[in-house]
Amino acid sequence: RLTNREYDGDEDSFGPDEHDTVSFVHDRIFLHKALRINYTTYDMRRAQDTINPRIRSDIMLLAPHEDDEDDNANGHPYWYARVIGIFHLNVKHRGFLSKSKSAQRMDVLWIRWFGRDTTAPGGFETCRLHRIGFINHDAPNAFGFLDPKQVLRACHILPCFAYNFTAEYLPPSIARQPEERDMDYVYYYVGMFADRDMLMRYIGGAIGHK
Repeated sequence: RLTNREYDGDEDSFGPDEHDTVSFVHDRIFLHKALRINYTTYDMRRAQDTINPRIRSDIMLLAPHEDDEDDNANGHPYWYARVIGIFHLNVKHRGFLSKSKSAQRMDVLWIRWFGRDTTAPGGFETCRLHRIGFINHDAPNAFGFLDPKQVLRACHILPCFAYNFTAEYLPPSIARQPEERDMDYVYYYVGMFADRDMLMRYIGGAIGHK
């Protein structure tokens, strides 16, 4: 983000020399309780969602195009995640890639990714909701940090009660709320019918009916 690189969904690695070009002002990170997302509805109206890690924490964003030769890679237009923390920090960036010498505010979401269950296709063709589940904690992309500007809106994620709970995806962790008792549902459904705007996003006539 500091070098104006376009977000493509990949978690890039940076070396110690690149880390040394970034400093946090006063070594501080600020925690926030809620985030408000402004978005445009399918009928060109303005709307707002509130993201709260305690009670309404699931978000959706556009899935970047992938070219890894996986037949299922680009089969769904959205990615889903659960917000664990909302932060902002003031950073200074130096070096030849720096765009500004002054301190810059950066807003950051700490998230836990959902993965799509490709063994149970969903959508209007199959007359089923899309099914997702948390990515195993051993995977390098189980957690991440996200620019809030990438968030489309909040989404409605429903537990699949029939498949019960599991502790396989993540050991005891602060990534869960206390009432979850260190357990996750095995699967979740994506609520495509949460409201009319959400429905239009899956039908294909989102903003401006196009």
